[in-house]
Amino acid sequence: MKAKLQDGFEIELIEESLGDWEFLEVLNDIDEGETGLIVKAARMLLGKNGVNQLKEHLRGEDKKIAVADMADALRELMESVDTLKNSEPSPA
Repeated sequence: MKAKLQDGFEIELIEESLGDWEFLEVLNDIDEGETGLIVKAARMLLGKNGVNQLKEHLRGEDKKIAVADMADALRELMESVDTLKNSEPSPA
């Protein structure tokens, strides 16, 4: 399943992760303050290659990737999936 950032960057998500209980647990733990789990969530959602693609997209002129930018991008990607699901026509 493809997801898209507002700036137009598109990436393939591991769709099975979206319905995985352990992925939900990781997101919950992040929400409860365990921000170090953002790395695990990214890998579960995008896979290693996808994480690398997103990192290259987010890399700044100083060659660094801001933690806030990565967290915002992951949130945005997941929100875009919800938007895509809500815009799909219902089966007849």
